[in-house]
Amino acid sequence: MRFEMKMPDLAATESEIRIGRWLIEPGEKIERGQPLLEVETDKAAMDVESAVSGVLNEILSQEEDVVEVGQVIAVLEVEGSSTSESASGDAGTARSESPPQPAPKTPPPAAAAKSPDTDKPQGMFARNRAAVEAAKSAKPLNDMSLSPAQRTAGKRLQESKQTVPHFYLQTSFNAGAISRCRETATDEKPAWDAFFVIAVAKALNKFNRFCCRLEGERLIAAETNAVGVAVDVENELYVVPISTPIEKTVVGISQEIRDCVQRLRNGDTEVRMIKPALITISNLGVANVESFIPIINPPEAAILGIGKVTLTPVAQEDGGIGIQQRCTLTLSVDHRIASGKYAGEFLAAIIEELESV
Repeated sequence: MRFEMKMPDLAATESEIRIGRWLIEPGEKIERGQPLLEVETDKAAMDVESAVSGVLNEILSQEEDVVEVGQVIAVLEVEGSSTSESASGDAGTARSESPPQPAPKTPPPAAAAKSPDTDKPQGMFARNRAAVEAAKSAKPLNDMSLSPAQRTAGKRLQESKQTVPHFYLQTSFNAGAISRCRETATDEKPAWDAFFVIAVAKALNKFNRFCCRLEGERLIAAETNAVGVAVDVENELYVVPISTPIEKTVVGISQEIRDCVQRLRNGDTEVRMIKPALITISNLGVANVESFIPIINPPEAAILGIGKVTLTPVAQEDGGIGIQQRCTLTLSVDHRIASGKYAGEFLAAIIEELESV
């Protein structure tokens, strides 16, 4: 029986929906709940799952095509009528579905069969990566496509680098106080980034030009008070916004960051959507990077790059040499919004907060 697969209502954005990549080819079998294609908007990148089990007969919307909600994007052949009726001809009506199963011609890996997620109902846009990753791993290195999230991040950062007049400030600070706070924690160690979220938020109270966005030739107050934290999940870049950070504790922010990262791994569509922040912090210290120059995430005015903590010899006032745990910071700034002096004072205010923890 012929089944017309329609683009579901993503219920996440009013922007255009663009086809990213089809995950199976015509003639291949697919199970209900298995990721069928990737789509992207200006707010999110996600998988769309098949509403039925059957064989993909025809693809009607190609990569990069812009489609509307309810538009038929593919035709599948299904057996019987019960499956077709349960799907109602619209992928968006399926709310609780079985997890994806590999195509019959490929035996399912033992590890995938024991995955803790297999007993949970999966939403229409859950990132059921088992089948997708298995397919990706079989491709040669010269045949790897970017995911929708990677493509969205790439486009935004390319536009930023080409249109935003960046300038960069670099310095280091004594990270001993933060390190001691983490080492003396009685429970789980606070996330390193949580200290920076609070320090940046306090500095923003004194340097409110960084709380603005540029529209034409005017600075407009941003409609958020969040500080963003850049996170890398399965080689895809996201920004986790921490709202009202000054009102929260280091422990609370740490848990919020970890919860959001876990939701990203689980394929939570809401947390994958792009949400505004005043400024983003990006930490590559965990990757053993001493310093780096980050690219501003539009429409934000700046981004703070954090390197790893290193034991560094430091000259002391008595003429001796001491050893400190020091960390390099690099602030990338939109020169249209802030001058070098203003940005330098902002960076100094951040360091003052960090060293007084």
